[in-house]
Amino acid sequence: MTDQLETLGATPLDARRPPCTGLSTADRHTTAWFGEHFTDAADQVIDFLAGDKLSMTGADVADVGCGDGIIDLGVALKARPRSMVGFDIVPTDPAWLLQRAREEGVAEELPDCLEFRTCEPLTLPADDDSFDFVFSWSAFEHVMDPVAVFREIRRVLRPQGILMLQIWPLYHSEHGAHLWQCIPDSFVHLYRPAPDIEAEVRAAATHPSEEIDDFLEVFATLNKVTLDDLQRAMLAAPLRVSKIEIQSETVHIPPQLARRSLSQLGISGVKLLAVPG
Repeated sequence: MTDQLETLGATPLDARRPPCTGLSTADRHTTAWFGEHFTDAADQVIDFLAGDKLSMTGADVADVGCGDGIIDLGVALKARPRSMVGFDIVPTDPAWLLQRAREEGVAEELPDCLEFRTCEPLTLPADDDSFDFVFSWSAFEHVMDPVAVFREIRRVLRPQGILMLQIWPLYHSEHGAHLWQCIPDSFVHLYRPAPDIEAEVRAAATHPSEEIDDFLEVFATLNKVTLDDLQRAMLAAPLRVSKIEIQSETVHIPPQLARRSLSQLGISGVKLLAVPG
C-alpha cells in the first residue's frame, strides 16, 4: 500500500465541512446527525483513500475515537472491510447503534465485521501489526498526549498500513473552541479569558445545564494542537505524512489577533494520510 501511495496522484475532493462535534444529546438522535456521520463522514474517509486508489474492501480497519459508532457502521456497510473495529475511551453502545440504523433504514442488523472495544487514553487493546488501515475523525483535538497515541497507532498498523486522519476544527481557527452553538462570535477563545467565555455560555442558557457542562468540559480539555504540532507528533511515532488536504473558510480576523500566525488562524481543519516511517 505504501508504494501505491507514493506513486499515485491524489484526486481533489470537495471542500465539504466535516460533521460538527460537540452537539447536544438530543441532536445525536436526529436524522441530520446520523446522515452527517453515516453518509458525509464515512464517504469522506472512503473517498480520501480512493483518491489514491486505496480500498478498505477485504482489509482490517480500525477507528480511533469512534464515539457512537455511526461512522464505523457507514464504513463497514459501504467499504466492506474484513473487520472494522472502533476504539474509544467511552464504551460504544451497539444496541443504540442498531436502533438508530433501523430507524434510519440503513440496516436491520449490524454487520458481522463490526465490533467496538473500549480503550485506555494511551493504549489500544489490539495486537501489534493488526490493521491495514487506521482512521480517526474529529478526535485528535481531544487527545492529551498525541505522541503516545500516534505511537500506539503505529504499533497496531501493519508495515504497509495507512493512517487517515481528519481534524476539524483546529483550536486556533475560527470555531476552535467547539462552542459555536453557544457563542456566535469568531475566535473569542483566542483573546478572551476562559472564565469570561464560560460565564457567557452559561448566561446564554441555549441548552440544558448538563449539556452546557459537557460543552465547557470539551472546551477546557482541548489540546490546542496546531498543524505543525501534529506533524512533529507523528514523526515521533514514527509516521510520515504522505498526502494532505487543508481545509479553510473565508474569515474576518479581529484586531486583537492581528499579530497571530495566519497559517493557524486561516487553517480550520485538515485531512491527511500517513505511513510508517
